[in-house]
Amino acid sequence: MRFERGLVLSLLLAAGCPSLKSSEGLQTTPAEQLFDHDTFVCDAMPTLIRHCSYLGCHGNPNHAFRVYSPGKLRLGDVATRNQRDAVLTPEEADANFASATGVLLQGHPTAGAPVDINTAQLLLKPLKAKFGGGEHHGVGIFPFPPAQTLDDDAEWQALVKWVAGEKLESPPSADCAALQAAIAGGAM
Repeated sequence: MRFERGLVLSLLLAAGCPSLKSSEGLQTTPAEQLFDHDTFVCDAMPTLIRHCSYLGCHGNPNHAFRVYSPGKLRLGDVATRNQRDAVLTPEEADANFASATGVLLQGHPTAGAPVDINTAQLLLKPLKAKFGGGEHHGVGIFPFPPAQTLDDDAEWQALVKWVAGEKLESPPSADCAALQAAIAGGAM
């Protein structure tokens, strides 16, 4: 029952509902007020795609936390290899944002308050045990070699900064602008 309530709540939050009351009477906040979508797309989503989107893991449409990615899980029917390998659509990037924020906001008790990076499951689950993580399915991802510590792992730091509420620099880097344009339908 808890899973279904969390999934419904995350879908409603992703749909932009201004505020909702959960069955516990806790006020929640739309994900866009806590997490920057552009920072997610440019900094956090590439890390999730690289490490979490395998078809047997979070590249599975039946998982509560799923990650759409080129060459793997796609939204809707894909008729050709070129379509499967194409850059994400805006809907897929939005679905990835909704999925990641849904994990972060599940059980989050305080409206408008930042998520605690020390207890956020999106951050804890992929950590190696010696760094305090859950090593889900017996595999710790971060720090990812060649990094030896979490401080040395740029991808890990990108996830932490996004979860902590960091906003994308303005103007965005050339790589970020190119990724955003590609997702929006421009050429990369």
